[in-house]
Amino acid sequence: MRLVPSKDISRSGVSIGFECLDRFMFDPEKCYDKLAASGVKWARCQTGWCRCEKEKGVYDFAWLDEIVDNLLERGIQPWFNLGYGNRLYMPDAYGEAAVGHVPLYYGDETLQAWKNYVKALAEHFASRVTFWEIWNESNIKAFWQPREADPLEYARLIRITAPIIREAVPGARIGACTACVFDPAYTTAFARSGIAEQLDVFSYHLYRLQPELNNFYSELAALRRVFAENGGGHVRIHQGEAGYASWFPENHWMNPYVLDSQENQAKCLLRRYVADFGAGVEFSSFFQMADMVKPYKKGYDELKQPARHGILDGDTYEPKMSYYALAHIASLFDGDTTLAPFFMRLGGDREMPKSERLSRLFNVSFATHTFLRNGRPLYVYYLPEDVQLAWPGMEKLDIALFPTEHNTGITNPVIVDLLDGAVYRHEDAARAGEYVSALRNMPIRDYPLLLTDLAALEGRLEM
Repeated sequence: MRLVPSKDISRSGVSIGFECLDRFMFDPEKCYDKLAASGVKWARCQTGWCRCEKEKGVYDFAWLDEIVDNLLERGIQPWFNLGYGNRLYMPDAYGEAAVGHVPLYYGDETLQAWKNYVKALAEHFASRVTFWEIWNESNIKAFWQPREADPLEYARLIRITAPIIREAVPGARIGACTACVFDPAYTTAFARSGIAEQLDVFSYHLYRLQPELNNFYSELAALRRVFAENGGGHVRIHQGEAGYASWFPENHWMNPYVLDSQENQAKCLLRRYVADFGAGVEFSSFFQMADMVKPYKKGYDELKQPARHGILDGDTYEPKMSYYALAHIASLFDGDTTLAPFFMRLGGDREMPKSERLSRLFNVSFATHTFLRNGRPLYVYYLPEDVQLAWPGMEKLDIALFPTEHNTGITNPVIVDLLDGAVYRHEDAARAGEYVSALRNMPIRDYPLLLTDLAALEGRLEM
């Protein structure tokens, strides 16, 4: 596969985190051109009240202008996460950036200052940024200070903030988010408050060692249902922040036992995007662009050594394996690829020697998703095993395909390895007429492989 520049992709829901620049956590200048070559179409930027207003009533958006304009110039659309406090008005806030400190709780002057800041920011970027997400992960203590997380208070903050943005930004899309897919008590109370009338988007954030497990699909169904039942049938569900690091510090909250692996990060990145797109979520964002390499303060927490979540190395700014994995996702999962209701049977009916019968147990565990591109089906499949186990994979899988009236089937089967971008022809196939009906001795991995017709990859291959 070839890398397709962002400018050459007209539309997609592939996003990257360009966060934490309000706190100078990486050098964006070293990222722009590499990001432009990756095919990513969206970048999540935090607006940093603390960095924009260092003197009361005086706003300096030059640093944010530079980020927004550089991204737009390269065919990448910035979207804003609007949040966090300002020690000009919150002198007792933790850290210089007042991360997580909510302007609702610091008196009338602070709340008015927040409104003034939002108005100035929205007017300044009205022609360049239309997607605005209000606050970050309001349901956890670190990001809702100095009080306990409260869904009705989050709704109140949105009701204060959203109209200011909409007045300044014609066609603005307003979003909210939580640090999980579905927080039963919090999300239900939030939706029942009637807040959906203010929202266009709701984003979940999901950091998991196995992206698609822990009832992900059931939680997503519950999230959609609670909004639909409370006037939010129009609210689009996005995945707004999720990540897996190539290096973790000891005692990290995700509790990994393999602390250093670029390969594991790249595999989990692939699984995150595929799980989201396969579940009908059209927009997914990975945290993040470059490693944060200096200690930082997260809310009330002490200084921490960050995990290395970047797709670029934070010291050298060289691409990691995850950078190329993301580029392969961006190349194929653009606006020309759509979710489609095809069916594939993995495992087949071929008898296996007794020593290999255990592999039949995998049949109930496979993850599969089906898409349509250039009139051809894309079948994505893998075993969602914990990547830390370094499962070596198999080459014995049988796959049966069942063409429908929605697609023309596969005539020239190829396998795409989304990890390294290699494309292989597969000749061990049975046919029903002109179309492939089954394939034998297929590979299976703990990350997504893609089975399709060569014609689906038009314009996406090195020749």
